[in-house]
Formats: sequence, C-alpha cells, structure tokens
Amino acid sequence: MKRESNFLIVFALISISFSTYAQKEEITGFWEVERVDVGEKNMTPVAKWTKINSDGTYQSGNGWLQSSQGKWNYDAKNHMFTATDSLDVFDEFGGFSVSFDNEKMVWEREEEGMPVKVTLRPVEKLPMSPADYLKGIWDLVEITENKQSVMDDFDKDNKHKLFIRWDRIYINFSPEGKKLTGYWHIHGHKPEVTFLPHQEDAKPESWRIEVNKKELLMTGLSESNRTIERKYVRRNTF
Repeated sequence: MKRESNFLIVFALISISFSTYAQKEEITGFWEVERVDVGEKNMTPVAKWTKINSDGTYQSGNGWLQSSQGKWNYDAKNHMFTATDSLDVFDEFGGFSVSFDNEKMVWEREEEGMPVKVTLRPVEKLPMSPADYLKGIWDLVEITENKQSVMDDFDKDNKHKLFIRWDRIYINFSPEGKKLTGYWHIHGHKPEVTFLPHQEDAKPESWRIEVNKKELLMTGLSESNRTIERKYVRRNTF
C-alpha cells in the first residue's frame, strides 16, 4: 500500500512538472502581434513582435527595431504571464492571463476599466514594418492633386527624388535642384510618416503611406498636402 502511495505521488509530481514544462514551451518562441483589441477599438501596432526565450529573458520591438528587453515570469497555476524591463516605465496593469487558440497565443487583461486582448501568432523571422521598407532612394513617377495629374507642372524634368536614410535623416531633391534635409518620423501604430524639415521656413508634413520593395504611395494628411498623392518607385542610384 505504501509503495502504491509513493508511486501515485511520484506520478502526480511528474505530471505537474510535465504540464508546467509543456506550458512553458508553448509560451516560449518568436511571436508577432496579430491583433490588439482595447475595448471595442482595434489598436493593433505595426509589425510588433516579441521573442520569449527559454532562459527567462525576452526581447520586443517593431519591425527591425528592438525597443525592449528584460525578464519574464509565468505563473502556471493562474496562467499569468508577466514581462519586466528594468529600463522601461513600470507596467501598473500587471500581467496577462494566457490562453491558446490552436497555434496562436492570447493575452488578456484590463487597462483603465477596458478589456484588452492581444492575439499573437508564431513566426520564424522579424516582420518588416513600413519604416524598414521606407529606407532607400525614391524617384517620383506620378503626382496628383484632387485626383488630377500635375506631374508636368511639378516635376517636368524628373529631378525630384526622396532619399530616406536609416538614421532618420531624409534628403529631398527638389524639382528646382535643391537638396532639402530634415528628420523623418514613423508612427508607431499606423503607416504614417512625418517629415520635419531642417529649414526654418518649411513646415512639417504628414503622409499616409503604402510601401513595399518596389513602390511608395504617399497620401497627404496635413493641411498643406491633404489633396495630394505621390507615387514613387525605388532606385538604387541617384
């Protein structure tokens, strides 16, 4: 009887250990944030990812930019996942409850009285964000105002190019042959870019963008460019 009791205890401990290990193995891995719902709003960031390592560390970022790293903990009893970055602002909302939907992982918690649901999917490599695609030399091939082409008036000699550098500096080769410089800033949650000119007499402009390896489409969002669309193609020389 005693031997049977000891066997049951050992079996129970092995089962608990295996369950905890299996759960930990499901949490660890390379994940991309597929969707974030805050209340009734979709607040999904662009190309957000997190890498949860088996040694208790993690890294997170957007596209090719890493923005956070630290340690993580999983409470197997309560199914709670908590990540801590000693260099970041303290997360007052605490951890996320964890569940799984096939190969996807779901995090849930409450923030300021609203339910938050984060759905993550496994990936094998870093997702690219619009900021990653933006970098390079772009040659203007079409510009419209109120849906009408103004290419001949704006850049009839095909001099305008936009050089977007990795260090957040841009060079605007104007149709008049000038080199105008400034900073560019990408929105963290939406495909929108803002150009901040170095020239004192120039104003910042924001654009909604659609970009890939070959093309860049910019739609104006500021008062100065709201009716304008620009289409560029990528070049590898000036």
